[in-house]
Amino acid sequence: MKQRDKLFSVEDEVALHPALNREQAHAEDLPEAPEKENDSGACYYTSTAFEPGVGDGDSPEYRELLEMEMERYPASIVPFLSVLAGIAGGFFAVPAVLLDSLSSMLGFILGILVQVVVGPFAEETLKQSGAIFQLEKMRGSIRYDWQFFLSGALGGVVFSVLENLIYQYIYLRSLSPEKLASVMAFRWTICMALHILCTVISSMGLRRVWRKSQEEERPFRLSDAFPWFAAATAVHGLYNLSVMLLDPFD
Repeated sequence: MKQRDKLFSVEDEVALHPALNREQAHAEDLPEAPEKENDSGACYYTSTAFEPGVGDGDSPEYRELLEMEMERYPASIVPFLSVLAGIAGGFFAVPAVLLDSLSSMLGFILGILVQVVVGPFAEETLKQSGAIFQLEKMRGSIRYDWQFFLSGALGGVVFSVLENLIYQYIYLRSLSPEKLASVMAFRWTICMALHILCTVISSMGLRRVWRKSQEEERPFRLSDAFPWFAAATAVHGLYNLSVMLLDPFD
C-alpha cells in the first residue's frame, strides 16, 4: 500500500477497530521528534512568578553578595552617607511645592484632592527619595536602624527650610509685614515639626523594609513600607485639611 493510501485508510480507525491502538499503529510511520537541547544549559523556569523561591535570597549566595557590598563602605562613612541621603531627599521634594499653586487653579474639589492626598503623598515620598536610593542602590551602606531616622529627619528639615523660603519670598510676598511675620512664625515651628514627624513615620516603613530583608535574607521590597508611607500621607493630609477649613490666619 502506498504511503498516501495508508495514511488515509480507514483500516487504522479506532472507531472501526476498538482493539487497535492508534499510537502503536502510527509509531513506525511517524518520524521521531528531535530532542530539543538547551545549549545554554539555563533553566526555563527562573522567574519568581513561576518559582517563588527563585530570587528570594534564602541562599548563601545572597548573604555573600551583601557582605561583599558592605565591604565597599567603611563604617566611618556610613553616617555621612545617610546625611547626604537626607539632604538630597529634601532638595528632590521641592518640586512638590508647586502643587500648592496648582491646586488653586483646579477648582474646589480637585484643589482639596491635591492638597489633602496628591501633594502630601508626593512630598512624603520625595523626601525619602535619597534614603530609597541608598536602600536600593547602596544597600551595603545600611548597617543600623537609626540611619533611616537620621536621613528622614534631615530630609524633613531641609525640605521645610526650602519650602518656607519659597513661601516667604514668592507665594506670600504680597502680605503685609505683620501678617507675613505671623504666618512665617507658624511655618518655622508647626510646619517644620509636621514635616519632621511625617518623615519619621515613613522612616519606620523603610526600616521595616530593611529588617524584613535581613530576617528573610532576600532583596528589598519597598511595598513593605507602604502602610507607613500611607500613615505619613494621612497625617500630612489631615493637617492640610484642618488648615484649609479653620484658616488660622484669616
